[in-house]
Amino acid sequence: MALKIGDKKDFSAGIMYIIMGAFFALWAENYPMGTAVRMGPAYFPTVLGWILVALGLIVLGRSFVLHGEEPRKTNWRPLLWVIGSVIVFGFLLGTAGLVVASFALMLISSVGGWDFRWKEQLINAVAMTAVNVAVFDYGLGLPFKLFPWS
Repeated sequence: MALKIGDKKDFSAGIMYIIMGAFFALWAENYPMGTAVRMGPAYFPTVLGWILVALGLIVLGRSFVLHGEEPRKTNWRPLLWVIGSVIVFGFLLGTAGLVVASFALMLISSVGGWDFRWKEQLINAVAMTAVNVAVFDYGLGLPFKLFPWS
């Protein structure tokens, strides 16, 4: 009896989780592991990687039991806007500061949405930037510079 894939989305997601989890768990073997009390640099990626592999096996197993709809065509526009906004955030964080980088991230990523309205997105960007500053600067005390001149 041959196994029949009932849900191609779950099958693809399970394979992707297994590959990514195994990659990071095995890559982390180059670093010292440490213990649960004194974690080394390999501890977190190893544990998280093997948890991702286990999740991938569960999702892969479900793909043979459940029957789902066919995968839809990938909509590249939102995907590229969101990924691009994260890249812009990474470049801006060190040079322009947390406020400018967060604002740019929120505004650029929202362009990829289905229902983009400038006024709503500007309000959203200001609010989320304020939350980022409150949480990461004031709450956690992380050493981000807030503005380019800070």
